[in-house]
Amino acid sequence: MLLHQSGNRDADIFDDPDAFRIDRRPNKQIAFGYGPHMCIGQHLAKLELRVMFEELLSQIRSIEITGERRVVQTNFVGGLRKLPVRLELA
Repeated sequence: MLLHQSGNRDADIFDDPDAFRIDRRPNKQIAFGYGPHMCIGQHLAKLELRVMFEELLSQIRSIEITGERRVVQTNFVGGLRKLPVRLELA
């Protein structure tokens, strides 16, 4: 069974695999699949995320995590269920 979350936190591939590092290079994640099984919509999804972050980050000065994160419990595509933050607007 393929577990995307495990593949994206493989200690043989990533230094400190459980840490969220937006600047990780190289980032050999498999969130959009690989090879012939690559997600056909990945380029649109990446573009949408880039635009969203460009717009969001231009509006805020700082982000502070204020509580514990909760993740979705799943064997397929997971993510955050809850991550309390405090934003300081620019």
